[in-house]
Amino acid sequence: MRIRVGISIATLVLLLPLVIAFTLWWKGLLPTHEEMPRYKEWLRIMFSGWKHTRLPEAEVIGIDISHYQGGVDFDNLCFHLDASRKMYNSAEKNTTKREVDFLIAKATEGVRMHDSYYNRNKQGCRDKQLLFGAYHFYSPQASAIMQADNFISYSQLQKGDLVPVLDIEPVDGRLPMKDSVDRWLRIVGDYYGVRPIIYTNEKTYNNYFQKDKRFQKYPFWIARYGGKEPSRHHAIWQCAESGRVEGVTGPVDIDIFRGSKADLRLFMIE
Repeated sequence: MRIRVGISIATLVLLLPLVIAFTLWWKGLLPTHEEMPRYKEWLRIMFSGWKHTRLPEAEVIGIDISHYQGGVDFDNLCFHLDASRKMYNSAEKNTTKREVDFLIAKATEGVRMHDSYYNRNKQGCRDKQLLFGAYHFYSPQASAIMQADNFISYSQLQKGDLVPVLDIEPVDGRLPMKDSVDRWLRIVGDYYGVRPIIYTNEKTYNNYFQKDKRFQKYPFWIARYGGKEPSRHHAIWQCAESGRVEGVTGPVDIDIFRGSKADLRLFMIE
């Protein structure tokens, strides 16, 4: 009898992690293969502690999120800044409150993946009347047409939202074929009657996009950390991946729009 109980407990201990992993996978909470590098960096920041990143001066400042951040408390979503513009998760002594001007959420990835928190994030922005946008994480080996269809059918963007965003990042050191990227941009752009924004890091922009005339007509959202703005003209600068915002648990990406609130209307769906 004791042996049977011992085996039962041992089996349960072995199966429990599998059950948890399967549940997380089923709910879309585990990182995909393409997202794994960013996920590892996010965990590193979470467990090692993240610095009080300073928020640059700008008229229009937003954040971008995905299921990594979990549920967002939209009722309390804001920045808390001290005199040196360090960011805090809550109101501290000698801090001032600043609103978030826009939010861009992950909608889709590849041909089938849907971000499990996307609809919640979109509705939260609608309720708060916060300017909303959506992005698609591009899978290098998948069909551009199917990826465009996935984004269009699931994102359900509407008039007054920010234009669609295509996230292009190296996956296992590889980037997609440029013809494929161009096709996605044309399909989604024609559907919404806009020019989508291309998100990438500065190195990828310089080595992959800069000299190709097909992409010169598109606005860019470029990631560069360490306090130094990218060395080219861009629409949005992702200045940090370790920002602090009330309403979001853990680190969050901070995005600076290069222009005024009036200029931002040029990047909205009409």
